[in-house]
Amino acid sequence: MRVGWAVAATSLAGAAVSGYLLWHKLTGGPVLCLAGGGCRAVNASPWAQLFGIPVAGVGLAVYLALTLLGVLWARSGGAGGWAALGAFGLALGGFLYSAYLTWVEAAVLHAYCSWCLLSAGLMTLDLVLVGGGLLLPGR
Repeated sequence: MRVGWAVAATSLAGAAVSGYLLWHKLTGGPVLCLAGGGCRAVNASPWAQLFGIPVAGVGLAVYLALTLLGVLWARSGGAGGWAALGAFGLALGGFLYSAYLTWVEAAVLHAYCSWCLLSAGLMTLDLVLVGGGLLLPGR
């Protein structure tokens, strides 16, 4: 199933972004911001942690789980069932939380993290892929 492999690939890219941000969060090193200088402000804000856990770590875990579910879905020959539904749930939750964090960047922090926006875009793509795969089985 091509959709499962696409979800796995997109999620691996998201895991790389989250891993990069987590590494910098844990080491305290500077983040190379792709555009503007908001990465430092965003990653030092109170919203960069969720119950004491770096948001980048949560993102890494979600992206790795989505990668695994995408592979399981692809290897199931399209039957996917629980793997596809699990991927949809994770992608939907990730999308909603990413949307909330993007709102925080715009409305509260007035600063944007290009890596965070890239991650939000990848999570949106995951949601579109999984949703499309569920609505158009056999893809």
